[in-house]
Amino acid sequence: MAKKKIARKLRGQLMLQIAAGRFFRPHVPLNETEHRYTVYSNAWFIGDPPIALPVGEVIASTEMGHISSAMIAVVDRLEQQRPDGTDDFMIATSGTDLVDDLAYLMTFALNRTVSRSYDQTRRLVTGDGTPRGRSANDLFPELFEPRQTVQPDQWDDLRQFMRDLLSLSREDFARVMRVIRNAVDATRRALDDPTGAYTDLVAALESMSDDELSTPVTWDRYDGSKRKIVDAALLDAGEVVTDRVRAAVLEADRAGLKRRFVSSTLARLSPGYYRDDAVGTVRPPRAPDIERMLSIAYDIRSRRSHVLEDLGEGVWVFTDGAETAYEPNFERVLTLAGLWRLIRHVVRRYTADADKVAPAPWDYRDALPGIVEVQLAPQYWIWQTGGLTAATATRRLDGFAEALIGRIAGDHSDGFPLDQVCQEIENLVPTLSDGEAKTALIATHILWHAWVDPARHRPEATTFIDDYKAVLDAPSASAFTVSLLSNHPMPAWSVNEWVTMAQARNDARHTKSQAPLPPVIDALIQLFIADELEAAGRHDEAIKFAANAVAELPGNQALLAWEARLIAGNHDPDFDVHTFVFGENKGEDSEEPSGHEQPGELSTKHAEATTVQP
Repeated sequence: MAKKKIARKLRGQLMLQIAAGRFFRPHVPLNETEHRYTVYSNAWFIGDPPIALPVGEVIASTEMGHISSAMIAVVDRLEQQRPDGTDDFMIATSGTDLVDDLAYLMTFALNRTVSRSYDQTRRLVTGDGTPRGRSANDLFPELFEPRQTVQPDQWDDLRQFMRDLLSLSREDFARVMRVIRNAVDATRRALDDPTGAYTDLVAALESMSDDELSTPVTWDRYDGSKRKIVDAALLDAGEVVTDRVRAAVLEADRAGLKRRFVSSTLARLSPGYYRDDAVGTVRPPRAPDIERMLSIAYDIRSRRSHVLEDLGEGVWVFTDGAETAYEPNFERVLTLAGLWRLIRHVVRRYTADADKVAPAPWDYRDALPGIVEVQLAPQYWIWQTGGLTAATATRRLDGFAEALIGRIAGDHSDGFPLDQVCQEIENLVPTLSDGEAKTALIATHILWHAWVDPARHRPEATTFIDDYKAVLDAPSASAFTVSLLSNHPMPAWSVNEWVTMAQARNDARHTKSQAPLPPVIDALIQLFIADELEAAGRHDEAIKFAANAVAELPGNQALLAWEARLIAGNHDPDFDVHTFVFGENKGEDSEEPSGHEQPGELSTKHAEATTVQP
């Protein structure tokens, strides 16, 4: 299960590594499908076609102009057999994820835009349809500048970058690809939303942060406004106390996300960032200023994220592609162009320095793109045996209750035979300690047999019910569910016992580990105790639990009308539970008991024909 979860987390992010053969088993035959897609660029691809890359190849197809086109061809490779030896039904993906990832890499490494979208490329390069006729080249020099070229040595550089990238571990590869995709996408959105693009570039850079690279600042370089507050508080403290407090403040700052971002980025700036990388740039950041400007960039991201504050136009409009600019609130800041070169440098440094791993077999199938996971309706799985444990006990009761409600309401006509599951319950329950899981299993067993002709009960099941039915006498959501959906009388709990159970259930609903139940049952638990409290003259408490009921099914008109009457002092104690649970005109001639009625005996005919088949 853990391996499946990891693969799901990496879904759609590993296609280049898969196509490169990083995860295939030896001697397993492969399905190989070539995909060819046209891409558009502001660059002319110089070189003898095809231009081979570690994954795929590029074939230039037009003369140089504002926009040129090329063909990307890439081979989609997938194993023909699954790990269990059966033939795999998946022969190939659509190929678009492969081609797009290769286009992202080319854009990022070559600093030339490459995209399958002609309209987007034309708009970004030429400025057609943009405000004031600007092009994205005003913000990102060369990336969107018309009539660029890609020289042979740049292709060699791209190949080396790809080889390093493909040799990373799965998690590191996915991490870098996420940064590349988000950074490239940010540049493409920058004309329309420059502050949003700035925020996304900082966020992409932040995702490369590592705790081990975080270092504390010295007190004289700590944020001045914060330093003044701390120093003022320490004015009368001794030197030892002052030093300890300052050290604690700096260590706390080190643990913060902002310091982590600044330190990690600085640690990945090589000397080349200020040398060859900076040749030809306009107003590149200077080394003594970069730490402060990174801190400002993080603040700009925070202000955009938390108060939706936009950057002044000076940071992105009149910069002529400069990497730093004057901004009244911060003085000198990194521009979009400055962030773009910075993130490209950091990613390349990270990719070159990260540990490389050898190819190894791994079941990549759950990581393939285009997979959509859906939750099966409970009638398709609650009867399956072999997976019943204490951890899944409450989920089984929830699924059974939902399937039963749907069957009675006429939403489906599927059968869900639980007899073998009940046999599993009979074996499992004696091994469990008292608690929610054990109660849920007993409730599932008893509720199932309440709908089955008693003549068809197994002797072992009858003995089990006799031995454990008393468990449902204690207040619990499981016991309430059984009484609501069967002919079992509603438990004779005191008002205070109801309050304790309903409040505990409501509290549990706000936790991740809460036992699931159908929404109508959770709502009725709260509604039922509101009725009891109102009858006992505890009006204010009743209103609180009524609000809980409404919150379980927001917008339900029946609940809203009932709550309004309760609040107005015109309470209706005869809430139509049957219609609320099963819907209008459902089961009007049947004998199913509601939560507020004295249930009668179910006939054999009703039990067999109206609900489930054993």
